[in-house]
Amino acid sequence: MSYTITSRGWKSYLLVASAILSISAPFMQVAQAQEANVVGRVNGQEITAEELAIAEQMYSPQLGQMPEDAKRSVLVDALIELRIVADAARAANVAEQDAYKKQLAFFEAQTLRSLFLEQRVASAVTDAAVRAAYDEQAARIPPVTERRLRHILLRSENEAREVIDVLKSGRPFAEVAKERSADEVSKPNGGDLGFIAEGQGMPEVEAAASTLKPGEFTQTPVATAFGFHVVLVEETRNRPAPAFETVAPQIRQALEASEEQRIISELKAAAKIEKLVPDVTPPEADDGHKH
Repeated sequence: MSYTITSRGWKSYLLVASAILSISAPFMQVAQAQEANVVGRVNGQEITAEELAIAEQMYSPQLGQMPEDAKRSVLVDALIELRIVADAARAANVAEQDAYKKQLAFFEAQTLRSLFLEQRVASAVTDAAVRAAYDEQAARIPPVTERRLRHILLRSENEAREVIDVLKSGRPFAEVAKERSADEVSKPNGGDLGFIAEGQGMPEVEAAASTLKPGEFTQTPVATAFGFHVVLVEETRNRPAPAFETVAPQIRQALEASEEQRIISELKAAAKIEKLVPDVTPPEADDGHKH
């Protein structure tokens, strides 16, 4: 696997990074005065870990799954090149050109927008807010009855009746299932089918199980297209909500997106906006499927 960053990509990166580093120059000087970690030097000028962190944040998507040591090396090389070219540009008075000032103003606004929204969203979408949203959504989930079932599948009705007689004599259901069941998948587990929600199992088996209490098994064979079943209900419960840890990242992402849109809408409502080009709805992206 190769990790190639295009020349065009680096040019874009260098432009953005140069703008950001120019904006943050006072902060970098403070960091250097505080003896921040140094990852390189160009003509005696230090390149700090803070600059490396900014570069990594901006360019991580293009670096993909590159090993961390290789990623660090590539980014430090880029920062060295950035510093060399930026110094040459300053010597050539590029910083005094209108093109530079216009691009710098654009990237400054872009960076301010990013940091402003990031900070405001983080203050609103706290761990407590994520938990509260989870609790609210979990409370809205309609109850779904689930039954944990075991079954023994037989080829004929007579065999099924024989098994029922054996169970009535007191032999454990799981033990008999391991010996007699024709279902090779559940047989090693004593016929255990796990929890099955109402409406998701075989209709004939569900209908029979619905008449049983936990610990009871069918007293007559249950016929399906697969053969004849003897069914045991081990446990009945309402399906639990997904674990908080499982869905918390998705809930946080949704809350953050919603809060960001709320902030932007609030700011737009308070601003005087003039859009001097027609509103045009962009075409839908082609996902390769014909809908």
